[in-house]
Amino acid sequence: MELRQVEAFRAVAQHGGFSRAARALDVGQPSLTRSVARLEATIGFPLFLRGQGAARLTPEGEAFLREVDRAFTGLDRLRVAAQDIRNFGTGRLRVACLQSLSGGLMAEALSRFLRDRPEATVSFQVRPSMTIYEWMATRQADLALVAPRAGYPAVEQEEFLTVPGVLIVPRGHRLGRLRRPVEPSDIADDPFLALALEDGMRHMAEELFRNAGITPRLRIETPYSATLCRLVAEGLGVALVNPLVAAEDSRGLPITVLPFRPIVPFRYLMLRPAGGIRDRLSDAFATELRASARKAMERWPSSR
Repeated sequence: MELRQVEAFRAVAQHGGFSRAARALDVGQPSLTRSVARLEATIGFPLFLRGQGAARLTPEGEAFLREVDRAFTGLDRLRVAAQDIRNFGTGRLRVACLQSLSGGLMAEALSRFLRDRPEATVSFQVRPSMTIYEWMATRQADLALVAPRAGYPAVEQEEFLTVPGVLIVPRGHRLGRLRRPVEPSDIADDPFLALALEDGMRHMAEELFRNAGITPRLRIETPYSATLCRLVAEGLGVALVNPLVAAEDSRGLPITVLPFRPIVPFRYLMLRPAGGIRDRLSDAFATELRASARKAMERWPSSR
């Protein structure tokens, strides 16, 4: 069975006759008739009722046409995929990101990226950093933003963004009246809401408090800075969070965002699979992410 024979059969069925199909395919009718006859000989049953004017399918021909149409639908998808790859690289970009960077920074980069590439498709997943590292090591993602973790040699890491943590307190809190950055001793008596133990920022904050001789009154721990913003808004305590999250999630909430010293740097990396051939889509999106990071650092200068 040859593809050109199947194409000839499908054209005759679609156009209702050999002569019309021949014109549509720009081939001679005798050649088209021979192609269909050879196909029938190969598959072992007639596809059309002969001698009845317009080409009419046999019951077997109708069943065969349904299978052919399904196969050609797949071929059409392959043609579209090939066009996307030619124009946009793979045509599909798999991006993963931890929750704290999944808001405005990522949305701005995606907006610019897709504005110039309307045919591209992005799969965007928000997951914890540990999960993202595992995905990247097994090539289940093309590009990712994470908090640093050790022990993943199959991943390429690039410094992406470092911003100083801020303290969030309920609106009207006494610390909101300070004319200087908040220090560890200022919150010794306040209930403290912390990031989860697996978050590297949690350990950095705990070391900072130990060095200051302070033991925070830990009340709640949670994986997400956005959740901390809402808990602080309910008056449950104070928290150290990523300033990007605080800026986005404090809108409409009765909380106050305050500078904190010593600096607790929230550090993030861009990940790519190690040793892989980078396509144009992931390179282009990495450029957009770096532009978003530069804008963020202009507002909150790096702690380095």
